[in-house]
Amino acid sequence: MAWYTVKTYHKKNVEQHEYFRHRETGATICVKDGFRFAEYNVETNDDNPPEFNFTQCPGGSADADSIDLNSCFGDNVESTELVEMFDGGCWGDIEIEGVDDEEEEDRLRELIEEEGSYALEEDGDGEWYLDETEVWVWGPIEITNDEGYQRIVIADEDGSAIDFVEED
Repeated sequence: MAWYTVKTYHKKNVEQHEYFRHRETGATICVKDGFRFAEYNVETNDDNPPEFNFTQCPGGSADADSIDLNSCFGDNVESTELVEMFDGGCWGDIEIEGVDDEEEEDRLRELIEEEGSYALEEDGDGEWYLDETEVWVWGPIEITNDEGYQRIVIADEDGSAIDFVEED
């Protein structure tokens, strides 16, 4: 087993998706928040660097160029842990499904925009709960370890990791 540090190489290549679900109706709210930077520690189940398979980010482009660092397990990735993300709020979006009342949908949007997404959990009688959080990164990512390993990778057209070459 080995630990590696994975960082976004360019700014503003991180998007967090928080999925809230309503206990009774099954309605969902996805709160998207763009960040300037993300860093994760990634544990592999061998001594090799993490082998990532890139996929499509929900709501993103149709390219297989993204990784959800909260659930990229498989191949040789054993676990991941967030080190830091900063400068959230670079962009954002709120997607609401299953709420049929337009006034209620507007109220929920306003609540999130004014108080943040976690206000949903305290709203009313606790009908909303955070079900899942995804942290999507795309573009080149830098992989390093304490022994001096460094590699910058990007997805090819099939979603496989290849070496990133800086353009002049």
